[in-house]
Amino acid sequence: MILAHISPRTAAKTTSVGWHAHALHEREFPVVAFEADYSRQLAEWDTQAGGFPFPVQQQATPMFYKNVPPTMAPGQIGVVDCGHAEDHGSIVRSVLRIADLAILNTAPTAADIDRVERPLAMRELIDEVAVLRPDGNPPPTWVLLTRTISRARATKQWRDYLEEEGWNVFTTTIPHRTMYARSVLKPVTARGSAYDELVTEMIDRGLLPKAGTQA
Repeated sequence: MILAHISPRTAAKTTSVGWHAHALHEREFPVVAFEADYSRQLAEWDTQAGGFPFPVQQQATPMFYKNVPPTMAPGQIGVVDCGHAEDHGSIVRSVLRIADLAILNTAPTAADIDRVERPLAMRELIDEVAVLRPDGNPPPTWVLLTRTISRARATKQWRDYLEEEGWNVFTTTIPHRTMYARSVLKPVTARGSAYDELVTEMIDRGLLPKAGTQA
C-alpha cells in the first residue's frame, strides 16, 4: 500500500511524512518511507535522528512507478514524501500512478488554498494520471489541513469550502505547534500526537486495515 503526501508548494509534507510513518510504525504497521523529493530532507532527518525505526529509500525519479513495487514486501505500507508538484510534476505523477491514497497537505489559508487551485490545479494533476493506472481511475484523495490554529474560524470555513468543491477532508488537523515545526532532524514519538489521531481516523474510515490485520 502506498500513501503519497503531495502539495503544490511548501506545506510541511516532510514533517507529515516523518510523523505519519512513525505513527504507523508505532501501531505495528510494517512501514517504509520513500524520499521522492530532490531536497533529501527526509533522508537527512533520518540520519540526524540516528536512524528511523523503519527504512527510508531514495526514489526521487520519474521512474518511481516502476522502481518501487518490486522493493515492497506484502502488506508493507509505503509513505511517500513527494516533491513540490509545481516543480517536480513528473515525479508526482509517477508516484500517483501507483498510489493507493493521495494525501493533499495544505494550510487553511487563502494563499495556500489558492495554490491548490492555481497555477497548477491539483485536481487536474490527480485526475490526469487515471489513464495510466490499472483501474483507469485517479487515486482516492484526502485533504489534510496542516499548520492549523486552535479555535480559528478559518479552519472550519476552508474545510467547508473544500468539501463544497468536492474534496474529501480529514477531520483530524495538524496544529501549528513547536513539537512539529522543530521536530525535523530529531527523534520523535508519535503516540498521542495529531498524526496518531490521523491513523485512527484512517482506520475508522476504512482507508487503512486495522493494525496487525494487513495481508
